[in-house]
Amino acid sequence: MSTYGLALSSFEESGAAHIAALLRGLRDEAAHWRLDDEAKADLVLVNADSVWGHMSWLKLIGAGRHAVACSAKAAGTGLRDARLSLDLPVQADALVRVLEQVRVRLGEAPQATKPAPTQTQAKAFAQPSSMAGIASSRATTETGAEASVADWLLDGAAMAPLLVEADGCSLLLDPQTDRWYGASALRPQTPLLARPLSTARQPAPGVLAAARAVGGQPLSRLRWFVALSAHPGAFPDGANADSRLRLTRWPEIEREFPRHFRIATALMRQPATPAAIAEQIGGDVADVADFARACQALGILEILPPAA
Repeated sequence: MSTYGLALSSFEESGAAHIAALLRGLRDEAAHWRLDDEAKADLVLVNADSVWGHMSWLKLIGAGRHAVACSAKAAGTGLRDARLSLDLPVQADALVRVLEQVRVRLGEAPQATKPAPTQTQAKAFAQPSSMAGIASSRATTETGAEASVADWLLDGAAMAPLLVEADGCSLLLDPQTDRWYGASALRPQTPLLARPLSTARQPAPGVLAAARAVGGQPLSRLRWFVALSAHPGAFPDGANADSRLRLTRWPEIEREFPRHFRIATALMRQPATPAAIAEQIGGDVADVADFARACQALGILEILPPAA
């Protein structure tokens, strides 16, 4: 029997958990589906009511992907494929109908045949307090202060997965697969990234397996965010006010930082000093420096000497 990948896009954690619970309870239909990463899933359920959800749905449809627009106001929203839409909150019978329709479209050519995570694994992932792990070592920074989770991430040397929890939120970092698991937005990760490294621990094997089955996001994205906010206003390593900066390739522009589009455009145009770039875009030198430093963490920033 073939299985197909199902991904959830633009949902808050509660909404994603609701759909995952429905899927587990579908019995016969659930056997045909597994939660998967959006990039390779056969079907993507998109919360079209979120800020960027409708745009994400349009991009998926435009790319020829199977995508379902989920909306509390689906009627009259001009959804391009009405047969693949769901009302929010999603109901079990409606979900079954959509999944059956998509299976007919997909035929017998799934993108992968990985087994779905077991209910035991899913339950363990939903209850991080039940995990047992080994506390991380007490690394220190150059100033002698205890290293934070952000320091650990920027260092890039460790390969063991790490779980960080605080105030009901959790963040799982998995260098082995170069992925991270948690809320999709970057800014909400700040308190977890700022926590001392000693408060983090290794996730239980079942928890890690369940997270990997669900699919995560590139760790480079989180590393970019850490570098962006680590030292506000500081120039990239090896650069100063007179250095000329240039991007070697176009970066992914985060929706949470729309002004970065103008900075990236200027950095791609020609090498220039931070002050010159700030003047071109009508922005602040500090914003240019922060963005350049974040791109340096991805290895896509070139630093050139001052013009002769």
